[in-house]
This record gives sequence, structure tokens and C-alpha cells, in this order.
Amino acid sequence: MEEQKLRIFLVDDNIVNLNTGKNALQHKYTVVTIPSGEKLLLSLKKLKPDLILLDIDMPGMSGYDTIKELKKDPEVSEIPVIFLTGKNEIEDELLGLSLGAVDYITKPFSPPLLLKRVELHLLLQSQKDELREYNGNLIEMVNQRTSDIADLQNAVIVWAAEVIEFRDEETGQHVERVQKYLKILLDEMVKTKFYSDEIATWDIDAFLKSALLHDVGKIKIRDDILLKKTRLTDEELANMQLHSLYGKMLLESLQNKVPNQIFLEYAKTLAHRHHERWDGTGYPDRLQGEEIPLQARMMAIVDVYDALISTRPYKTAWSHEEAMQIIAEGRGTQFDPQLTDLFIQISGKVREIGRGTSHG
Repeated sequence: MEEQKLRIFLVDDNIVNLNTGKNALQHKYTVVTIPSGEKLLLSLKKLKPDLILLDIDMPGMSGYDTIKELKKDPEVSEIPVIFLTGKNEIEDELLGLSLGAVDYITKPFSPPLLLKRVELHLLLQSQKDELREYNGNLIEMVNQRTSDIADLQNAVIVWAAEVIEFRDEETGQHVERVQKYLKILLDEMVKTKFYSDEIATWDIDAFLKSALLHDVGKIKIRDDILLKKTRLTDEELANMQLHSLYGKMLLESLQNKVPNQIFLEYAKTLAHRHHERWDGTGYPDRLQGEEIPLQARMMAIVDVYDALISTRPYKTAWSHEEAMQIIAEGRGTQFDPQLTDLFIQISGKVREIGRGTSHG
């Protein structure tokens, strides 16, 4: 099969120049001769060339006027244009190049020289197109790889959360609901500009992902304690409380293997600090007030709420109203007072997320 020839548009009002140029190029290219700038613009609506040879001095629309119109149209603006002219002043050449021409050939032109200049610029254009395609493919490959890594990261996080829940079946979809409570609480904080300066520094997606790992330390709690059907003894409760330290240790170990992952830093904060209390009576370090990281103060409220409305082996589920009353009573003692107020304000949205828990 014969290789398709590249197409050249040769634009000149002089029939001699059109014939000379066509004769010089037609053995290698498909040459379309056009007598004016106006007819060139009309031709481009039907057919696109690989290169345009454009005379400057033409009656009606000059070559300068024509190239200005070409560069306005994104469909043809990248087609290389070589000016043909009888002028040889430097100022004229600079003007043509500044308008977007790739070269400037003076007339009367030498046919062999015209052919070589055309070959050169078509080669450059071909390389430019190949580079653009390569860059496009490279960007697509990078984006796909980035997407694959993000998908893997999300899958591992969800898997880790499901492993925890698999051991403690009574918690059901606790970690996923907690993540949703955090999202609506965070939205309300942004809306009301509460702690807005601090929140502006967060990677919100990473923070919300990290919430799924807040109870990761429970994987190191013995089954006879984690799955006990009655209330824990003081000794067992102390052992259960170690899950906050275990979570910190596990996530630090993971950080050593996968450094510079902000969601792991967030997850460590939540796992380590979500049982601290505003009044300083929580665990593991009895932090008080704003010594407790904001993210952990948020988690403390949503974690307790979901535990209250869920059935456990040792307790029945509380209603949404009862749970919100208990949250309100913890204002300023167990919970950040202002966060408590915001959580109560979004009570309706919280109730919708909590529907379908084990209390029905």
C-alpha cells in the first residue's frame, strides 16, 4: 500500500510562484495551490494541511493578516507556517516570526532550498507531535499509577478496619459510621469557621481515611477480654485501655516502613488520643483541654455516640435522644464544649447515619 503523502498548502497570488513551488514539492508531497488568504481560510474549514507556505504581499488579506486569523483558531493554530516574500528586511522577518511563523523564505526561491526547508519543518513538527503524544501518554500512565496506588491504599485501610471488626463482631459497621460522623462534624466546623485556621492545614481526605484505623490497637487485646459477654473487671478494663497505646505502636511501626504518609500520622493521633477527656481524666496520658489534639477531640465525641446507640453483650442500645443527652452532659468534662455544641446542632444528620445500627 502506497504511503500517504503529507499535504502542503501553497498560498500566493502569483501564478508563476504557485507553479514553481508546486513543481518543486509535488514529487514528495500533495500540494494544494491557493490564490489568496481569504480562500485559504475557507479551505481550512474543509481540509487540514501539514504545513502552509504563505505569501506576505497579497491583495486583500495580507499574509500577516492571514496568520493572525490562523492563530485564533485552535483547530489550525498549530499548523506550521512558512512565509514567502520578496522582502528581505530584518524588521519584516522579525514581524513574521513574532506572529507565529516558523520560517521565512525570500523570493524568488530556489526549488531545492524550498524543498529542504519544508522537509526540515515537517520533521520538526513530526517530532513535536511525537513528543506531545509521549508526554500525554506519560501523564496518563502517571495518573493511572497514582490512582492504582490510592486504590490500594484505600483497600488496605478498609481491610485493616475489617480485620479489627472481624474479631469484635458486635461493633458491626462502627468504624465506617464514625468516619461519616466525623465528616458531617468537620463540614459544620468549616461552615461555622470553628478552628478554621487549623483545619486549613489538614489533608481532609487523609484525615477521614485515617478514622477507619482509630481502633487498630484492639487487634492486640486478648479474645477473652475483647469478646467478654459481661462487664470487664478493673484489671480487664485496664488491659482493654491499652489498645490506645497498642494502636500508637502499630502505626509507628508502619510509619517506619512507609514514611511521609500523612494519613498514618493522623491515624496514630486518633488511635492514641481518642480516649483522652477534656477534664484530664482520660487515658492513656490524662491530657487536658486543648492539650488533646483537635482531631482526637472530634473522634472522642463521635466514638462515644456510636457506642451508646449500639448493642453490646453487656448493654442494650440507647436511643438517639438518650445518646445525645449523654453527649450534652459530657460537655466540658468528657468533651470539648464547643465541639459538643456543634455536634448537638447537627443531631438530625447524626441520627440519619446512626439508623440501621444493631438497636434497629
